[in-house]
Amino acid sequence: MKVKQLAMIMLIMCMILTGCMGGGKEAGPAPSPAPTASPAAETKKPSGNPPPDASQTVYNLKQKYDTDNNPGIMPMYNVEQDMEFIFRFNTDLGSEAIGKTLSVHTDIKALPESKVGTLEDSQLVGGKSVYSIKPLGFGVLPSDSLREAGGSSWGNAPVYYIRLNYDLDAKSPTPLKQPIIIPFTVKSDLPTPTLDADISPDGRLTLVWNEVPGAESYNIYSASHITMENTNEALNGAEQGYANQRPLKIATVPGTSYNDFMKDGRGALGIVDETITSLQNNNVQGEYYVTAVQGGKESRFSRSVDTVSLSKLLPRTVASEDNINLKLFKNAAELPKTVPVQFIDGSKASGTVIYDTDSITIQQSGPTDVPYSIQGTALKGYVQVTQLTDADIAGLAAAQSKGANQGYVEPENNTEYVPAPDVPTIIDNDNAGESGDNAIDRQKENTRSKVDEGNKQAVPASTIRADLIHADSALEEYLALSLISGKTEISLLAFPEAQNARTLVDVVEKVVYQNPLILGFRSYGYDYQNLTLHVEYDDSAEVIASKQREILSEADKVIAATLKDGMSADEKQMAIYDYLNDNTAYDDAALENAKEQQFKSVDAKFNDSFSTYGILVKKVGVCMSYAHTFQLLADLSQVPSMVITGTMSGVNHAWNKVKIGAEWVNVDPTNNATNSGLPYLLYNSSDATATDVEYAMDKAYWLDHELSLFQATSNAYDYYVTQGLEVDSMEAYKTKLAEQLKNGETLVVLRVLADADSSELMQKTAEVIKQYDATKLDKAGMVEFGSYVAVQL
Repeated sequence: MKVKQLAMIMLIMCMILTGCMGGGKEAGPAPSPAPTASPAAETKKPSGNPPPDASQTVYNLKQKYDTDNNPGIMPMYNVEQDMEFIFRFNTDLGSEAIGKTLSVHTDIKALPESKVGTLEDSQLVGGKSVYSIKPLGFGVLPSDSLREAGGSSWGNAPVYYIRLNYDLDAKSPTPLKQPIIIPFTVKSDLPTPTLDADISPDGRLTLVWNEVPGAESYNIYSASHITMENTNEALNGAEQGYANQRPLKIATVPGTSYNDFMKDGRGALGIVDETITSLQNNNVQGEYYVTAVQGGKESRFSRSVDTVSLSKLLPRTVASEDNINLKLFKNAAELPKTVPVQFIDGSKASGTVIYDTDSITIQQSGPTDVPYSIQGTALKGYVQVTQLTDADIAGLAAAQSKGANQGYVEPENNTEYVPAPDVPTIIDNDNAGESGDNAIDRQKENTRSKVDEGNKQAVPASTIRADLIHADSALEEYLALSLISGKTEISLLAFPEAQNARTLVDVVEKVVYQNPLILGFRSYGYDYQNLTLHVEYDDSAEVIASKQREILSEADKVIAATLKDGMSADEKQMAIYDYLNDNTAYDDAALENAKEQQFKSVDAKFNDSFSTYGILVKKVGVCMSYAHTFQLLADLSQVPSMVITGTMSGVNHAWNKVKIGAEWVNVDPTNNATNSGLPYLLYNSSDATATDVEYAMDKAYWLDHELSLFQATSNAYDYYVTQGLEVDSMEAYKTKLAEQLKNGETLVVLRVLADADSSELMQKTAEVIKQYDATKLDKAGMVEFGSYVAVQL
């Protein structure tokens, strides 16, 4: 038996497209939700709904969603460190409300765990309750300077949130159905940097932040658990009020980036010599903060970069017991395809070994050095092979994967997470910047005035059918209509809940990812002083509208040609998936162009490959184009679906979920048979099956508090289950493989749940092929991908 032939990894494995250009996740803390209704995807709207009323106002839109008439209270920025907030009620709340009326938190959800220590007071003035709340002690995340100053302070948290549980205007004690959350920030000596995590295509972490005008340097702070084991343990962050957390300064730098976590100038790499890198992200752990420094002045802490939540994107080393560096192998057939990579939290996952065939020089005597790297990491080294031929090298070169790449150019978010010090506490255009005992009263009235003004504003007119606009709240529909129309300035006067970065980013990301007719969304930033969202697009509004018309025209043609009367939802979904497989192709050139520019930008000629226009009209695009096209065609077909963002093999990726019964199952239209060589790689699959092939969802595609609605725990609808292509033992594998070959299949893909290593799979595969047709064995190939095994004759 020439089993060696089966060790050759087929080209189909090389074509798994984890390099995608859509969807993005923002590193660092995930944005928090704005209050919304239940997800619209739970109940699809009827097909053919007319466009929204062109003459409607924001108030009309709020009435459509039956939005509570209580507008809340706008955020309050740059208050004094010892600011006392006073709330005047229109009634005597009575003793029942004591301890239940007000609280201050470090997380927008304002759960008890994030409560800050405060001093509270209540008294009756003219028969009505007046409550006050002020800081107790040093506050949270205290710096050395705060402790030295003494007195009471809120602390160094980037943003705080007041939770108000009773109606201020009611004439009798009235608990609110939903509490009012009022963000506030503490005034800073300098603007606070906006900190992000930049993870390179080879999985290295760099802290990056914006340049602060006038800053002479920047301090890097770290907070982490010191453990005996090489693990990265979660800290008590904002959701737990930063309990027992006191970040320590680890470095001062002049620039706006930092990766020297070991302070040895090697960028956290463990470099043995120029040929061997055995460690990366060395000493990366816990949470990081940055402050701006000018003379004796220092800004407040930035938001944190939480490396625990990023752990699965940050490899550290190859598991010691499986380290192949300097190992001796008899021949090319023995070279491992994968090795277990250990991440900074101690977890492990398979990493594909890439052999550098261009650098191999066969030795006439003695073993040959074969350089390698681990896909998606900076880890590299070399192995030695006793017997190696030119044919072996050619086979290795043909089998190399394209490699996992950071494959998208995500929209740039220019919003400062913490407003600059010159943003007034009360943005009312009169006496701006004043604050004191009456700050809450003034902001309450100011909010009413601003909301009244905003409610009168016209909602952008749209020619897009209502059932093609995804929104679950007045805010979401307002943003969706504005972005679909290509508006570059979007007033948020009417939406106090969106006037802070955490909520706004969360909602914007959901709206952009769930609306396939938002085209060329390139960058955005919120202006705190003017309460306006500024947006940039790849094209003008006129070009966007023209492309939308082309998209909808082509979508109608596809639906007419693809769907037939009487089709079930499952049949429609399969027809859409098969259409994309048969008629479109992945845009490799767009991927290469983005790679050349380090995925920070892309040449304009490739812009369409990022949007629905690419796959649907031009028939080429990248993963977000596939996901958005699938979503649009599903909308037109009455198939409940949504776009998912996340990673595949640690690389940014976008795919879809479809609702079947109570399950939101995974469907990846990008990695179909045409593009990956593996038919229906992820089709109606559970989250566990998706995880098996290294898919991982992030939080960007929906509001955080609703993510649990979209789980897929059952594999009952999975393509490989329904087609009888999943086996749970090696004997079942042999039986099913033989059955498929006898049916004339030349490519057989099975999902193997049995606990078997590669050598056993190759042996069993060779046995079956030999029994079927021994002459086929020489040219047969086998590839493994997660639990999938593909055999090609």
